[in-house]
Amino acid sequence: MAKSSTVPRSARVSRPTALLVPLLLLAVALTVILPVVWMLYSSIRSNLDILQDPFGLPHSFYLGNYRTLFSTSPMPTWIANSVLVTAISVVGIAFFSALLAFAFAVFDFRGKEKFFVFCLVGLMIPPQALIVSGFKWMSILSLIGSRWALIFTYFGWISFGVLVLRNFFEAVPKEITEAARIDGAGHWRIFRSIMLPLARPSIGTVVVLNFMWVWNEFLYPLVYVNDANGYTIPLGILQYQSRLGVQWGTQMAALSVAAGVPLIVFLIFQRQFIHGVLQGSLKG
Repeated sequence: MAKSSTVPRSARVSRPTALLVPLLLLAVALTVILPVVWMLYSSIRSNLDILQDPFGLPHSFYLGNYRTLFSTSPMPTWIANSVLVTAISVVGIAFFSALLAFAFAVFDFRGKEKFFVFCLVGLMIPPQALIVSGFKWMSILSLIGSRWALIFTYFGWISFGVLVLRNFFEAVPKEITEAARIDGAGHWRIFRSIMLPLARPSIGTVVVLNFMWVWNEFLYPLVYVNDANGYTIPLGILQYQSRLGVQWGTQMAALSVAAGVPLIVFLIFQRQFIHGVLQGSLKG
């Protein structure tokens, strides 16, 4: 009598799945990596070379696109504008998100849950839907055309940070804050010296994601900024298109520079970002 197979049926069924999942992940990775690779090697090709064979390999390294980018165009000014606006905005978003999340997690006040739900409505409404009202407010404040119009607008993008940090602050053991109160620490001291250091991974997640959103924002600078010297990078890259055509090589070089800054930020905060994401998934 033949012996029955000792391999469980569930294991036999999961083998095709075990092979299919890496293939699907590889396909997804290629859809992300290939456009980036094409952008990078197009940045070292001349515009004529790209037009003749858009997907061909470069025959030689052409650095004229980067020389044009940093010598004859205002790209350094646009980079400085983007860095300044994004840095101030992200710091403000992280601080206000942590402050409001701490209030929701620690204090009990009338209408607390309703106010929290109201804050989360920002996750459901696209920022583009608020651009008309935002423009009106900035006009009243006489900020149209300045960086502060963008910065004050981005300060309102705290819904995601409040959601993430409130969940974290509520998970902090009450014994820690109670011991601090016994030692004479007030709410501000507890927030600054205990909660913020503990929430560093979650704050890293908020910083990285908001940096990407603010850095890549295009519509608000298009509406608020009316001077080329105040352009941010996404708006500046548009200037390499004209009625006569697109300067593909220069535009790809500009996109490569624009993509490099968020990559550096992610590499700096990657430990906090990954820790914060894993921490949120385990607590969720």
